[in-house]
Amino acid sequence: MERITRMDKGIFRTNLLQALDEIRTRDQLLYEDIQLLIEPAPEPDKSLNGADELMRLVVLAPENVADRHFTLEEAVELLCWHVPLVPLWIDVSLSGVEQEGKRAVFKLMCSPRLRKPTQLLHAETGYAPFRVT
Repeated sequence: MERITRMDKGIFRTNLLQALDEIRTRDQLLYEDIQLLIEPAPEPDKSLNGADELMRLVVLAPENVADRHFTLEEAVELLCWHVPLVPLWIDVSLSGVEQEGKRAVFKLMCSPRLRKPTQLLHAETGYAPFRVT
């Protein structure tokens, strides 16, 4: 798999949709709408730079993300606030299905560390920084 050299909101959105589609296929889901929960993953043993601290303290602050359902576009805007830097890794999982199977809710567990495209984890998936769990 090639190293990722570019990142913008469009690439990030496409990569997120590929991760969601993998879950849709795996779990044989037929939803019409999606909602995303964004949850920061604590990484206490990692050092943070200035942008990482802003990500942790402002962007991913509990008052901004806790128990809030995001649309796809809202999640892209939030997580791509400092493009080309994006979270180092994001684990995507199905949180649940609502409204008689019409809405799927996915959880995005993400690193508070922002990195350039060449440093993103999960390049082997073809849609870094996302990994389906």
